[in-house]
Amino acid sequence: MKKGKGYETRKKILKAARKIFAKHPYHVASIRMVGKEGGFDHPLISYYFPSKEKLFEAVVVEMVEEFDAFEKTLYEGLDDYSLKKGLPIFINRIIDFHYENPELMRTVMQNTAHVEKLEDLPGFELFIDFLIHFMHTMQKTLPIKFSLDEVSRLVYSFSALIINYLGASSSYATILRMEPDSPEYRNWVQETMVLLFFPRLLSIILPDHQAAQQEP
Repeated sequence: MKKGKGYETRKKILKAARKIFAKHPYHVASIRMVGKEGGFDHPLISYYFPSKEKLFEAVVVEMVEEFDAFEKTLYEGLDDYSLKKGLPIFINRIIDFHYENPELMRTVMQNTAHVEKLEDLPGFELFIDFLIHFMHTMQKTLPIKFSLDEVSRLVYSFSALIINYLGASSSYATILRMEPDSPEYRNWVQETMVLLFFPRLLSIILPDHQAAQQEP
């Protein structure tokens, strides 16, 4: 079915809004900024999105839906690899997704860093659901021997760190004297995540899986 002009206009507004909310926390970003970014008049934005709250919620919904679609392919084929080979592939897939869809993790970083109460943030439930679902899916893929609480801590730390490295890449890359979009920084993120998490992941794998996981 052919989509009308209204659909295309709405998509263009969302595209501009994604850029603004990825650069500024919710309480700083404004409809005026979105209009300037996309070349829209304020009344046009208000016609499709009556308030900044509704616009932000629509942006969050769109970004989370994109991640949900990506997550369906995130684990494909990883069972064919040892942990040593599969973990870098898994991390690289997340990195690739971020650089193709950079606004999600940047928006998470902008708002978790500046909002004291997440419940005050429009659409915060979707952010929480996104993070919890991602962590639970990781937990279910690991043949673990420790308690769910211990694994939850590990997966939570993994999620928080990679979101920081990618969502605030300009800050970390600057400290490292790298360009945030460069292959050099992307490799640094992948290698650092493997260095930090491979030994611990290996230690929680069930004993009958460990020999295979240590294969070169």
